[in-house]
Amino acid sequence: MSLIDMSLIDETRRSGRETHRPRPTEDGARPAWSRLVGSRGVRVAFLCVLTVAAVGLYFVRLRSVDLDALTGLGLISVLPVPTLLGLGLLTVGYIGTLSLRRPCVWLLCAQLVLLVMMLHGITMLLESEPRFAISWVHAGFVEFVDRTGTTAPGLDARWSWPGFFGLAAFVLGSGELAALHTVLFVTPVVHNLLYLVALGLLLSTLRMSWQAKWLAALFFCLLNWIGQDYFAPQGWTLLLYLLFVGLLVMWFRTPHGTSEELPRSLRRPVRLWRWFGGNPSRGELPPRKAASSERIVVLAVVVGLFATATVSHQLTPFAMIVSVAGLVVARRCALTGLPVLLVVIVLAWISYMTHEYWGGNLGEVMSGVGNVGGTVSSNIADRASLGAAEHLWVVRARVVAALLVFLIAGVGLLRRRRRGIEDRVLLVLLVAPASLALMQSYGGEMALRIYLFALAPASALAALALFPRPASRPPLLARCIAGVCALVMMFSFFVTRYGNEAFERIPEGAVSAVGTVYEQTSGRVKFLYVTAVPELGSTPFMPLGYRDVERVHWTNTMAPIDPADLTGVVQSLRDQGPGGYLITTRSQEAFVTFGQGYPIGWGEQFRHALADTPGVRVVVENPDASIYALDRPPGDEAEPFVPPPTGLQVWRTPWTPVGVAFLVMLLGILGVREAWRIRLGPHEQKRLRALTFAAVPLLIGFVLVVLERFVLLTS
Repeated sequence: MSLIDMSLIDETRRSGRETHRPRPTEDGARPAWSRLVGSRGVRVAFLCVLTVAAVGLYFVRLRSVDLDALTGLGLISVLPVPTLLGLGLLTVGYIGTLSLRRPCVWLLCAQLVLLVMMLHGITMLLESEPRFAISWVHAGFVEFVDRTGTTAPGLDARWSWPGFFGLAAFVLGSGELAALHTVLFVTPVVHNLLYLVALGLLLSTLRMSWQAKWLAALFFCLLNWIGQDYFAPQGWTLLLYLLFVGLLVMWFRTPHGTSEELPRSLRRPVRLWRWFGGNPSRGELPPRKAASSERIVVLAVVVGLFATATVSHQLTPFAMIVSVAGLVVARRCALTGLPVLLVVIVLAWISYMTHEYWGGNLGEVMSGVGNVGGTVSSNIADRASLGAAEHLWVVRARVVAALLVFLIAGVGLLRRRRRGIEDRVLLVLLVAPASLALMQSYGGEMALRIYLFALAPASALAALALFPRPASRPPLLARCIAGVCALVMMFSFFVTRYGNEAFERIPEGAVSAVGTVYEQTSGRVKFLYVTAVPELGSTPFMPLGYRDVERVHWTNTMAPIDPADLTGVVQSLRDQGPGGYLITTRSQEAFVTFGQGYPIGWGEQFRHALADTPGVRVVVENPDASIYALDRPPGDEAEPFVPPPTGLQVWRTPWTPVGVAFLVMLLGILGVREAWRIRLGPHEQKRLRALTFAAVPLLIGFVLVVLERFVLLTS
């Protein structure tokens, strides 16, 4: 746990010894009772007992939770009071451990791990199946890779970025649901624990007291309510992103005393900023001394992390690029040519390996570029205007929580600035992800992804808003305020994180129902489900596609406001032809009710009406799911299943081979250029000009080939 061990710097140790020396009594000795009560051992023992009591209180009535009674407020509507009190007690105990004069690392680690498991792993204790329907689809992707040894880019856009699925199939060694079931369950907890380790890399480079660093870790745990830590490429690549920026700041931040002359466009606002706060000192510790060979190895690791993210996820590589570019512009990263190298890598992958995606969707991909207003509308306004009253409270709570986090982070920047400390690294990492809004709405989730990438620096700055001094024990008032803030975050976590649990959970009966259809069919299966907004095309809240994903297709139709009016639904089912099934589950019905504003009880009435409809037969029925099909004449069979084309194919244009040659030479020159930069001193950078001049024509040629491919392959 050395990366999370946020130990005090020498100044902090000296301050702790000098400032917090026990006060003697008049006769020069402390009373025995005072020594006993005030001793560190007794305080640590008390905090341990408090921690054990909190865990016991958490579990005492947890098994009595009735998930079928969930309302539009989500999990908090059914959680027993002792469970919430146990979490609150553990949070108070954590703040109490921060109040010790010296860090008790093992206790802080234990409390933080318990908080992660109790907050992010509570659904493992309450639910019989992994939550999030999309994680079941990803399980199907892994099963396909394991079974066929390849991918199918024509089936889904995510197949053009198969790195995560291929790695999962390789590591697990099996794509069977039995092998994946436990993995789907524990992934959120494992991801969040690994996020904290990566966060420790970043925090270890900053001038913060040990209390502020551990408080930042707590805030990160409590504020990570986005729900992208499940079995998915985004959760995996967020870990890569945190490691990426942590290694950059740890190993490649510019040394103190290096010229910090900024680009001309930034000089005026910087002068204004310095007029406001004077000439500040850096918010980062001096970089550690290391041999050039060590730093070159770390550079290779950094580029490897980026390459892994590039083949695994559409968005994360761009977050990495804007972050490192921001650090370079802010004079906090010595690898000034690294952004160019990373842009070349991501352009190469998109141009050569993802044609199946952009070749047929270029208009959709480019339509949202630069449309920030549309992104805001689809990410916030549309979400805040649809659903039942209780569900709208959840949406508003998420918006308010996100805004407050950034507001408190801004307060942290200002408080540090008033003390003569400039946290330029944290500011860049906080602001840089916002530029992703210029790309597109990302299916209405871009605001959530921006929050996710900015959460680590925001958590650190929020902690600095309360504990801004880098080398002194925070006062009692600040610690009390930190405890109140942590409790508010903890209780709001169950609204912001689990507010959609009524429809995000996957009931056991739904898995059983879908499995029955799998067992009864061998050809193409077409599932039809109902929703209030069919044009959104969102993934249904059902465990579809967890095996044989290539032969399973799903589409939606309008959910009738009157559940007895099934004319449109039956016609849509008839349009599916043989092999078509209408599926409705408790989760999807809850989404239509709470998430889309249909009346309570709509789902039950809808099922009864379907069961009584002439010509519609019940295939599977249980309390959690029902599947229906049309009565068809004998011999009316489903169309034979034709396996889809598999494997990533590189479509050629006249200049494609030349572009590959340009790419290989360009990557070599840019990589050598950055490695050589590491070996040169600050005043020897002019020796890189020869490599720069060699790279420029190759870069121009490569970009022209990329443009040629986009033009010819989309025309």
